[in-house]
This record gives sequence, C-alpha cells and structure tokens, in this order.
Amino acid sequence: MYTFMNADYSSVSASYREQITTLTIKTQHCNAEIALFGAHLLSFIPNSDGRERLWLSPNAVMNKSKPIRGGVPICWPWFSNIHPKNEVNEQLPAHGFVRNQDWHVHAITETQDETVIMLSPNQLGMFGFSNKISVFVEFTFSEKCSIKLITKNAGKRSVRITAALHSYFNVNDIHQTEILGIEGEYLDKTRGNAIFKQSKPYLFTGETDRIHLQSDNHKFELITVNSNNDNIAIEQRGHDSVVVWNPWQEKSEAMADMQDTGYLNMLCIEAAVTQGIDLAANAEHELVQIIS
Repeated sequence: MYTFMNADYSSVSASYREQITTLTIKTQHCNAEIALFGAHLLSFIPNSDGRERLWLSPNAVMNKSKPIRGGVPICWPWFSNIHPKNEVNEQLPAHGFVRNQDWHVHAITETQDETVIMLSPNQLGMFGFSNKISVFVEFTFSEKCSIKLITKNAGKRSVRITAALHSYFNVNDIHQTEILGIEGEYLDKTRGNAIFKQSKPYLFTGETDRIHLQSDNHKFELITVNSNNDNIAIEQRGHDSVVVWNPWQEKSEAMADMQDTGYLNMLCIEAAVTQGIDLAANAEHELVQIIS
C-alpha cells in the first residue's frame, strides 16, 4: 500500500535498494519496480509468462554516486554528450542530468486494468539548459509496460532537445539473439560513424553501437527481439532513430558496474531522438516505448 496526496494505492508500495527509494508495482497483469533515482524502470515481468523483460546488472551501483546500469535509463535533455547549445562537449554528464538525480511522484492513477505513475525531476535548468522546459515520465503498467517521456516548453522561444529511453533488454544468449523490424542504413560508432546497410538477419558477433536513422521506408515503430524463441515486442513513437548497443566482452570487463560476462544476457534497443527536435513555445513532445 502506498499513500500519496491522502489517497491509498493498493498496487503500489515503497521500498529501498540500498540508498535508493523504489516503488514496487503489483497488478493482476504484471510485477514491476521503479527507482525514484533517475525515474528508472528496473523490472517489468508480465504475469502471462512470468518472464523478466529487462536486464539489470547485478553490479549496478545503488548509492546515487552514478547512474544505474540496466533497466531503462532516461536520457534528457541531451543524448550522449551532444548538448543542444554547445554541440559535442566532453565535460557534460553523458546523456543529460535527469538520470543522476532523485525524482518525485507527480501523480498516480489506479484502475482495475492498469496503474499509471507519473514522475518529475527535482531539479531543472541545469548546465545552461532552459528552466522553462519541464519533463515528466509516465509509466503505465498493464499487460504491457508503456514508458512515456513528456517534454513541455513553457517558454517564449523554441528549445532544441535530444533524448532517449535507453532500454536494456534481457536476452537468453546474445549469440542466439535476432532483431526483427530494424532495417536500412545505420551509423556505426565502432567504425568512426561510417554508414553501413544492415544485413539480414540482424545477429550479433561482436561489439555493437549503431544509430539507425528513421526514414520514410524505415519507421522502427514495431520491433521484435527473439532470443532462443523467447520474444520481446517493442512499440515506439516520437523517435527519429533507434540505437542498438551491446558492449561485448572487452568493454564489459572494463566496467565496474557490469559483470565480465554481462554482455551475454543484455541488449540495448533505445527509442531515441538523436537528430534533435526544436520544441516550439507552449509545445510538448512525447517519446514512447511500449514493452511486452
């Protein structure tokens, strides 16, 4: 039972992972967990098959000293180190400033069929970014899990943003994993951002760090991950690209918050805005990923 604004919610309860407050969601359709640090979805398990959809590193740091490794990190208001004003800036925190801070509960709605939790960050307007821009994350838990990143511009001028839902998916074996629904050209960050055409089938044999740009022929609105016949369905909207990432063995071994063999059981497929959106005054944008 979780109490918010003098109302009790039977499907939500609060707990802790070390120094991080978490919300546990239990409905007739699923079990899930959110960390308030970073508005970070840690787990989503549909009751239909009891299979975890997300990968969370056993070595993830839960003391707020760094972002959580795994789950669904929120990248905002910039993706990677590309600040909307300064272009590439290596001194910026990677992927923005909201995944490194506590968020608070903004609203909860509970019905027989679903539980909706909306969170907002405690601090905005950091690193020279406009404080007229606000952001919310709305999680809807039912048979599917919907993650909606909502950006609102209350200012009088347009503001440029980039963003991503940096989802880590749980796979049985990366060597036996295939992606369906991602085709066309991509930028390969492991080869100097050179452009290549995606081959079929989409399989993994080494480090992968690719940006697939949306086009008229390739919308990337419905993606399937098949790993030893266990499927994960991913629906997306509001994106201009999809990022596919697996660090492989050498980089896994170099990351303290990831097991040496962690790369074998994870695959990032990120709904992303990498090209930038100029958000007009009084406008809003929604970046959505739905997992089942």
